[in-house]
Amino acid sequence: MAGTDKLVLTLSKNNMKVKADYLPSSEGEKIKPEDILEKLDSMGVKVGIKKDVIGKICESSRSMKSVLVAEAIPPQVGEAARIENYVDLTRPVAIEREDGSVDFKNLGEVPFAKVGQELYRKIPPAPGKPGSDVLGGEIPGLLGRDLKLVVGRGVEIDSNDPNLVRAAANGELLYQNGTINVLEVHHVNSDINFETGNINFKGSVVISGTVQAGFEVRADGDIRIMKGVEDAEVIGGNDIVIMGGCTGTGKGLISAARDVYVKFATNQNIKADRDIIINGNSHHATLTAGRSVNVHGYKSTITGGNCEARLSVEASYFGSTACPHTIIKVGFDHELIERLKIVKEEIEELEESKKKLEKSIDFLNKLKYEGNSKLPPDKIQILNKLQGAQVSVSQKLNSLGEELNSLLERKQELDKAFAIANLGVFPKVQVHIGNQWITNEDIIGPSRFKIVDGDVFRLSK
Repeated sequence: MAGTDKLVLTLSKNNMKVKADYLPSSEGEKIKPEDILEKLDSMGVKVGIKKDVIGKICESSRSMKSVLVAEAIPPQVGEAARIENYVDLTRPVAIEREDGSVDFKNLGEVPFAKVGQELYRKIPPAPGKPGSDVLGGEIPGLLGRDLKLVVGRGVEIDSNDPNLVRAAANGELLYQNGTINVLEVHHVNSDINFETGNINFKGSVVISGTVQAGFEVRADGDIRIMKGVEDAEVIGGNDIVIMGGCTGTGKGLISAARDVYVKFATNQNIKADRDIIINGNSHHATLTAGRSVNVHGYKSTITGGNCEARLSVEASYFGSTACPHTIIKVGFDHELIERLKIVKEEIEELEESKKKLEKSIDFLNKLKYEGNSKLPPDKIQILNKLQGAQVSVSQKLNSLGEELNSLLERKQELDKAFAIANLGVFPKVQVHIGNQWITNEDIIGPSRFKIVDGDVFRLSK
């Protein structure tokens, strides 16, 4: 090849580059681009050939050293690792009603996760587009930037999938310190007002301020309120504790599936499936407890309103010197009494049905024996149905009998219900025990009210 002695091509050890050393000759024919391309081809170089550089070499009359004439195509960097969230942590600022008005109170439930729920996943970095060395050999694509999977409180990495994060507890979904947390208690560090909206949470709630009038707090667990409650609705699936008491105009409701603890109650409605405990006074409140109402403290009073409990009511005083009409009720369980009535009626009806079935079965059996142990097919079919019905009735009677015994045991508790005023009772206090009652018209001392021989009696404590 003319002039080839003037060009030396060097392939790098990693096949990533080809460099040329060119020494022009003063004699002979000039080197042509096709001569260089032919030389590269003989070396197996297929990729990254710089034809423009080769052209400049061939046009040059000066020597050239280490000129890059072919270069590998570098691999590309892939997509970086990222986090894919499976939960929505946002609450709307306000909700538009169907009529176009805006509801600033009901902002939806607090974001909540259940144990085992998928929260987020790390999508690993992806490899980029592969490159090629100058000989055509593939260079693998480069992985994108990776990230460390960080887990917050109440979450865990899936045991079978190192990139998946699940909830390790039931609780509030909260984004803190750059990651998702699951907190079993929802904390509100303020009053419940238009800034917070109503609270609806499937766990427990702690409120540092007051629940203002017109707002709602609902929780499946405990509710703890560090200040007070106005004419608001506070509904708890467990205990409710109100450190600052509650006062209103009778438009609010505090209702717990277990106990209510409150410092005082004024013009408020309080319900508890178990106990209501007041560490002060109850003024013109409506109290309804599934077990007991206990008003603690020296000179604690139940004044005015209606106080009802299934088993007991206790306070220092019933009523006050102002003599407001005050009603104390114990020994009530309307559902129990109604169910007891229904069960007795059902047992009576089934007993009557059982007698009729036994009479019919005895009649057919008598026919069977008188007919040499044979009955017509239609009579056999009737006998089988009657005997099946007899078994069914007996089973129902057994079940109802067990329920009746349980109800009667609970009824015996009601018969032991009592009300105690540890220091005294004022006029216009009416004490009900079951269907009986007594009205006090004088100022009297420590008193215990209970049923004696079917009537309500006041006994000195």
